[in-house]
Amino acid sequence: MIKFNTLALAIASLATPAVYAAQENTPPLEEVSVTVSPLDKPADAVAAPVSILSGNALRSAASATLGQTLQDQLGVANASFGSGVGLPVIRGQSANRVKILSDNLDVADASNTSSDHAASIEPLLAERIEILRGPAALRYGSGAIGGVVNVIDGRIPTVVPQELEGALELRHNTADSLDASVFRLGGGTGQLAWYLDGVYRENGDTEIPGLAILERGDAHEEHEEHGEDEHEEEFNTNGFVGNTNARAHSYSGGVSWITDSGYVGLSVNRLKNNYGIPLGTHEHHHEDEEDHEGEDHDELEHDEHGEPEAVRIDMAQTRYDLKGEHRFDSDNWDKLRVRIGYNDYEHTELEGGVPGTRFTNQAWEGRVELTHDSGGEWRGAYGLQLMDKDFAAMGGEEAFIQPSRTRSAGAFAMKERAWDNWHLDLGARLERVDIDPQSGSERDYSLLSASSTLQYFFADHQHLSFGATRSERAPVAEELFADGAHLAEFRYVLGNSDLDKEAAINFELGYHHHNGQAKGWHALQFEASLFYNRIGDYIYAKNTEDFKEELPVYQYTNRDATFYGAEVSATLPLRETLYLTLFGDMVRARFDNTIAGESSYVPRMPPLRAGLALGADYDRWGWEWRTVQAADQDRVGPFEEPTDGYTRMDLKAHYNFTIGGSDAVFFASAHNLLDEEIRYSTSLLRDFAPAPGRSFEAGVRFIF
Repeated sequence: MIKFNTLALAIASLATPAVYAAQENTPPLEEVSVTVSPLDKPADAVAAPVSILSGNALRSAASATLGQTLQDQLGVANASFGSGVGLPVIRGQSANRVKILSDNLDVADASNTSSDHAASIEPLLAERIEILRGPAALRYGSGAIGGVVNVIDGRIPTVVPQELEGALELRHNTADSLDASVFRLGGGTGQLAWYLDGVYRENGDTEIPGLAILERGDAHEEHEEHGEDEHEEEFNTNGFVGNTNARAHSYSGGVSWITDSGYVGLSVNRLKNNYGIPLGTHEHHHEDEEDHEGEDHDELEHDEHGEPEAVRIDMAQTRYDLKGEHRFDSDNWDKLRVRIGYNDYEHTELEGGVPGTRFTNQAWEGRVELTHDSGGEWRGAYGLQLMDKDFAAMGGEEAFIQPSRTRSAGAFAMKERAWDNWHLDLGARLERVDIDPQSGSERDYSLLSASSTLQYFFADHQHLSFGATRSERAPVAEELFADGAHLAEFRYVLGNSDLDKEAAINFELGYHHHNGQAKGWHALQFEASLFYNRIGDYIYAKNTEDFKEELPVYQYTNRDATFYGAEVSATLPLRETLYLTLFGDMVRARFDNTIAGESSYVPRMPPLRAGLALGADYDRWGWEWRTVQAADQDRVGPFEEPTDGYTRMDLKAHYNFTIGGSDAVFFASAHNLLDEEIRYSTSLLRDFAPAPGRSFEAGVRFIF
């Protein structure tokens, strides 16, 4: 494998897929206001690093999981658990430190409680996805200490369409024989606007080059030493990952009443998702023989030594959302925004078709934001956020978390001022989090977050920024109160009710140059970020080296850790329509204190990545050839194995045309053209389920 060093990466890695903006039939990035800022700021003016995925770029990247959809974005990796689960990792942070939002409200599912739980969101229905890299706790709460992924779906209309409009999309992917269909429909009359959408997708097992389960000699000996059953030779698959087929459908409806000064709207979404967990990952411990009295011994022998049971997750969710905005006719106050969401989520783990553990999460969240812009020196926003969540895991062997209720209340203020070539952003947030378990004492935390960013604009399209942020995160219920076998991760998990809150101090230096109006070499797009993030009392599951119920025991604990890294990107116009993009990112993470005989690296960090993209964008069609080189990840955490690097080569193209007077776009792509065996270091499942091999995807989208 090719080895990288930090200096080589810093020199070679010069870009991001931000060039996609040039391929879309959407306004330039500078004209797109991002909703992750309450002040309607364009992406280029936001002090924190923001990426936007939309238009043709989103169509070609969209996948069944959010992690796979975003894995090529700068600073973002995919924590996959087979083809049915993929969660975004931002600068090495994931799960309870990365907030996944549906139009600025928490998805409120169970994806942060276990690595085998999928996010209850459909990327194929997204209109736009915004990624905020770095701390965003100021506006969204302690769960956004590492970053935010905000999926904008358009279910609640904000304008009345002049006529009936919609879209129909069909696609097929050979990686897992995926067939998907998507529709959108919107209309209105007078002041009333309505919206409908839906998606249906179905796929088979994921095709891969070679064996699914990576055979590690040391791991095999360790299993035998502790008397564990290991059936790799009996159920390992060649050329595909077993039990990774899935079927999902989602439908939404929304309606809004729109006036000259604002709007108010409601939407309802229903989601069903049934997906398999790759074979070998969900091994079952077995009870003592006296627990099986009266059962047939031969049948038990077959259960224990034959192929493992196929485990599936059957998810269902109904979500209700209210959204409103009022624009003031005032010299001081600008807008009042209200968002309320209620989510009724549940999933059942099916073991050999028999229902096992049932997870439920009934949660509501509300936020109110008031912005002001007097036209003077200062403008800003004030907000209030409330959340109430009832979570439970009942029955079956996966009920390792006791039921609990979590309530939080947060208030924040954000202010900004511009003078001469300078721009200053300030903000602060106070938050209270209470976690009440079914048994045991209630835990409560008071959190304070604050941020300051100073930007210097050399020109409208070019600025240098320096930011400092202090964010705090409260432990979540599973970190405090877990006590049971977590078979999906093949470990016994113990919570720690004495956990302290995390306190992160993040420094960021950034440079941005993006002149969309220039021609030739003056149109060079360049951005770079250097970040340093020290997290005091970082919470992680530590291997205690003990065993319980034949499973290694992991207990949550506090330990100071430091994350630092770089993201650099540049897009060079070679001709009027031809461009070259160079890109790369890296993150390093270590615990501040060392333990004798144990690695000091934080587990499951993404590797160094660097690459290039060559493409062109013409009036009706465009294409891009992209190659990514990932280095070996040998800076592994305690009791973690290294992960080999890889080279992934992709080719994408689209063609815009008209049919029957309506617009349409045909898109096609080829992924992993070299048919490499790719295992992601960010995934707990890397030894069981590699990424898909060489595959091809094609689709068509009709717009009317």
